[in-house]
Amino acid sequence: MKVAYKRILFSIMAFLAAVVVFTVIVNNRVESLTNDRIYESVDSVPHRKVALLLGTNPLNRYGRPNSYFMNRMRIAADLYHAGKVDYIIASGDNHIKEYDEPTAMRDSLMAHGVPENRIILDFAGFRTLDSVVRAKEVFGCDSLTIVSQADHCARALYLAGAHGIDAVAVESPVRAGRWVRIRLALREWLARDKMMLDLWFGKRPHFLGEKIDIPDAPKQKFRSSLQGVSMKVRNLENLCIPVDSIVVDIHNYTDLPVMFGTMYRLEKLLDGKWIPMPYNREYEDDEIIQIFNAIGYIYSPHSTNGNVNDTRPSSRKFDKGTYRLTKHFSSGNERREDSISVEFEVR
Repeated sequence: MKVAYKRILFSIMAFLAAVVVFTVIVNNRVESLTNDRIYESVDSVPHRKVALLLGTNPLNRYGRPNSYFMNRMRIAADLYHAGKVDYIIASGDNHIKEYDEPTAMRDSLMAHGVPENRIILDFAGFRTLDSVVRAKEVFGCDSLTIVSQADHCARALYLAGAHGIDAVAVESPVRAGRWVRIRLALREWLARDKMMLDLWFGKRPHFLGEKIDIPDAPKQKFRSSLQGVSMKVRNLENLCIPVDSIVVDIHNYTDLPVMFGTMYRLEKLLDGKWIPMPYNREYEDDEIIQIFNAIGYIYSPHSTNGNVNDTRPSSRKFDKGTYRLTKHFSSGNERREDSISVEFEVR
């Protein structure tokens, strides 16, 4: 009997040692192959057409808002507002009616100023493997920017590379106590073990389905003299001639308030030069007061708001082409004036 017990104990010890060695090897491999593709800030990440936002529970185990969820939503929205991505795939679990991560992500992203038509819901992102593989095989993404916490990003990047996807990631901040971090790190290590086994055995997503085409976004780009303040033309795909107004979304993801007025400068690109749009003199005198006035609009830190620019004085001169709208603003207590411009196409 003692010999049998020793054999069983030895087998258990050998199995545990093998698990530890396997876990160390897998984690070192994942870290070494993905570490240089994880960015800490939105400003430094290269542009990708689509961001893959990985889902998690909006609430923590105590029923309060989950900081992991909130930070992922903020980073994903900042990527869109900074012009780093054109669309966001909100991929999460919706295996039962009462639990719906993608819809919660959509609502949060819209609250952060991301237009609904730039958010794509993936209700079959039951696991990270499902989310990554479906991004390529269902949504046709050969490149991605992944959004999650750093450890999770590394696993998702490894999966992306294994499936031929050119991916980078932006890590979301982690605000948790030491013991919570240790628990989550242990869970992530084991999740990487399972990921490697899934890859070896050719594990596939639960569901695939028909392919969904993500169209190219209308071209626009912005330049700002203050890092953290961006501007985009809202619903550019619906902008048509005559253009009587241009609505822009101004996003302030700095820690300071900024103030914009109603004045703007509008130019058209002709033969490589920016030419000011001609002004219709019919809008002088009384009506001009309704268009340009001395009102200042305050944009709080980490907020997004729309700004309507009345273009009736120039509406008759709009035709197809490339345009630039420039606005000036002030920030904080500094006695300087910053400017921001957005270039866009009218088709």
